[in-house]
Amino acid sequence: MKNNKLIKWGIIALSVVLIAAGAVWGRQYYNDRYVGTEYYTIVPFEYDVTPKTMYSANGEDVGLGVEYILTAYDEQGESKTVEFTVHEDRGNTPQPGTYLLVSASKQIVVNWSVTEKSKIPVKALEKINEQLK
Repeated sequence: MKNNKLIKWGIIALSVVLIAAGAVWGRQYYNDRYVGTEYYTIVPFEYDVTPKTMYSANGEDVGLGVEYILTAYDEQGESKTVEFTVHEDRGNTPQPGTYLLVSASKQIVVNWSVTEKSKIPVKALEKINEQLK
């Protein structure tokens, strides 16, 4: 009888530990994947924005789009390579010379938008200007 109680409490304790560990892991995964930091960049003047056929991970044609692979900078001037695709049927593709505000997590670009040069932090703008030379 005493052993059964001990086993029961052991199972409960193990369950609580596993649930807590899962919650911590889940929160960390969410933050790494979906919580972005703001970065600033410009589409280089020589960047090819001609739409090309895009393919899914399993090789399926998903329509025309432009893949962007750009160097972006946070407000301290630290760089990060950002990659995202703009599908032709989902909006305007950023053209060469366009300044972008990119929200990027550790894993993906969460969002991007066109921004004005005047809204870019000084250190990020300095790095962008160096990149243009």
